[in-house]
Amino acid sequence: MKQLTSADKKKMLLSAFWDKNIDGNQLVELVDGKINTLPFFDKKIIYSRLLSTFDWYTLLKLIPEKSLKDVLADDVLERLYPKELKEKYTYARSVLFK
Repeated sequence: MKQLTSADKKKMLLSAFWDKNIDGNQLVELVDGKINTLPFFDKKIIYSRLLSTFDWYTLLKLIPEKSLKDVLADDVLERLYPKELKEKYTYARSVLFK
């Protein structure tokens, strides 16, 4: 799978947060695991927005493999709607992390 450049990743992430005043570089660093928090945003909010915005294969390009377990955590999935979306990612987690 082709990896995204940092500029492409930033552009995609900012498109998911079009309604928020958020620094794109910090957003990329958070998703890449280089920093742990952003002012006024926690990872759960960021991850749930990404799960609600992008398809699975795009998520795999955006999110490092080492972070997938955190992205698919219960406290993130609880924020998802509709119910079918939550079920989809719960199933993906069960397959990936048996």
